Amino acid sequence: MLNKLFGRVMSGKGEGRYYMSLLPYKEKFKDILGYEPYEGTLNIKLNKAIDLNRFNPLEIDDFRYENNKYYGVKLIPVKICTKDFCVKGAIVYPKKTEHSNNIIEIIAPIKLRKYLFLKNNDIVMIILNGEKK
Repeated sequence: MLNKLFGRVMSGKGEGRYYMSLLPYKEKFKDILGYEPYEGTLNIKLNKAIDLNRFNPLEIDDFRYENNKYYGVKLIPVKICTKDFCVKGAIVYPKKTEHSNNIIEIIAPIKLRKYLFLKNNDIVMIILNGEKK
């Protein structure tokens, strides 16, 4: 079953770039998703709140790196689409976050803003595959 979410591109705090640059996250994302993500996330404000745990998320456990503890994350492979293009990516949501449940972060092997010509308030569609039975 395909599920589509719609939302608007928004600016984040820039924290995604830091976490995406950490070697343990990069390696784990590459192992799970098959690509090394661009060092940054695309923030999307959804039209409505959603429980992402319905979509069989893949999980990365907490870990320690350079004497710091980092929390695990859940990943959901998706396609992010504009009216002209779709690109593979993943929703990434950490165990510990300040975002409300209508804000999601997308990672991809490319800089999504650049390659999809996105700016704040542009509408995008996120296609997810299947809910848990």
